[in-house]
Amino acid sequence: MTRRLGERLVLDGVLTPELLSRALAHQQETGQKLGECLVRLGVDETPVLRLLAQELQTRFVSTEKLAQATVAPALLEKVPVRLAEGFDFMPLRLAQGTLYVAIAEPQRQRALEEIVRTVDVTQVLPFVAVRRSIRAAIRKHYYADALAFEHPPEDDACPHCGAPTQVGDFQCERCELLLVRHVEDLPPRDNVSLVRALLTQPERRGTSGTPRAPQAEATRVASFQPPIGGTHARPFIVGGLSVANLKLSPFEAYVLSLVDGHTSLAELALITQLTEVELHALFASLEERGVTKLYELPPPTVRGAAPVRDVGTAQMAQPPAAPVTQATVPHRPRAQPVSESAVAPVRPAPPPKQEDANEDVLQRVIRLEQAGRWAEAIELLERGIGLLSSPAPLYNRLGMILLNHQRDCDRATALFQKAADLEPENSLYTMNLYSVMCLVAETTNAGQKARR
Repeated sequence: MTRRLGERLVLDGVLTPELLSRALAHQQETGQKLGECLVRLGVDETPVLRLLAQELQTRFVSTEKLAQATVAPALLEKVPVRLAEGFDFMPLRLAQGTLYVAIAEPQRQRALEEIVRTVDVTQVLPFVAVRRSIRAAIRKHYYADALAFEHPPEDDACPHCGAPTQVGDFQCERCELLLVRHVEDLPPRDNVSLVRALLTQPERRGTSGTPRAPQAEATRVASFQPPIGGTHARPFIVGGLSVANLKLSPFEAYVLSLVDGHTSLAELALITQLTEVELHALFASLEERGVTKLYELPPPTVRGAAPVRDVGTAQMAQPPAAPVTQATVPHRPRAQPVSESAVAPVRPAPPPKQEDANEDVLQRVIRLEQAGRWAEAIELLERGIGLLSSPAPLYNRLGMILLNHQRDCDRATALFQKAADLEPENSLYTMNLYSVMCLVAETTNAGQKARR
């Protein structure tokens, strides 16, 4: 359709071949529709919209008429603003069960059917319009922005928070709004841990790949003691789901997604390709924030062999129930000199006791994932989130994760619905709900041709 539209406009004298080439190049760069690219390049929108309407067998509404349109307050109350923002349409009039709307993509029949079902009308009659003009109309009528058409929203900005976005972004990294409007625009699937995706700061294209280990940073200076945990030190996650509220770096989240309560520090060093000293420093930082604790375990013994003792570790050992951490070393009284023969073998410290039902949920989720029990891991994580005092943000994030990595639109819809029900005043969750509903409508339209 794109090539046919461009050729028709050239034949009608609206475009020159050179201008069409520029528009096609702009489309390739930005991913926008050809009509929107032409308007952005200064082409009169009327002949473009007229031809689009002919191709789509509908009618059109220009920016000028849209700016002058009067919309009844009762209609604005009937059509939720989040539905309009999620589907990029502006309600214009309701008469005898027919809802007249200005919409950027009237060819998305299943989206129109979703609007019919949600608004509870007999049918929707679409008028094709420029996307920027539709968003300006939403700002004018729903938000009482009298200057919306003088300063229309940019196409490369998040419609919720205004943060800069780029073509192909999966979500806004500032507010976590779902930006994908077509199923084929979803990023490629990536086998990323649930825990890692949950703890990582939101990324535009979604969590993917293996993050690089951070280099030495001159901006962060911290005192460091030689590691007191031996080769068999083992980290545990103790912070519970509240850890997701911390601003962890991608690499910290990656390392945490490997902490299953069984893997030793030496084994983590092999997996992450870090030295044990670097891992000790990382876990010391995580312990300062209440995320993990490090426990010393006895080395494996060989039958008939003399026990191997780590004198340095034994001299600085604490009572069995105390975790071995670097953060506590500077505050411990100096140990009295002892002879090596008087040192008792190091005993394992018990795993940290759970203070509530959520404390070890992340670690259990990691073990379920490692065992290939994804469905159980998701259910456990969802139950754990439900026990939090403010679960809506993590419901929203888990919905994004399942949509991104599992293509599970139905489960994502349910999670967005939970978030929206818990915090109806937060427009973000409702916008994500309507956006994923639009994706579901696309996936169920078997006769729809793939978008070029």
